[in-house]
Amino acid sequence: MRTDVQPVVVDPHYTPRFYAELWGLSESTVLRWFQDQPGVLKCGEARRGHRTRVEIRIPFSLAMRVYNERTR
Repeated sequence: MRTDVQPVVVDPHYTPRFYAELWGLSESTVLRWFQDQPGVLKCGEARRGHRTRVEIRIPFSLAMRVYNERTR
């Protein structure tokens, strides 16, 4: 009995800086566009009494979809 093996598709994730340079936007604009989008990886945690620094990584497919929606 043979089961078909499906390839694993990996969607590369990039930093907001990468997309800012790619699209000619500011990094803060890219952060605003994606900070609450589902599928964005958030690295870091809130610390009590300290400024929170959370880095994000944005999947390429999500980035292209949001960019196309915002630049129509």
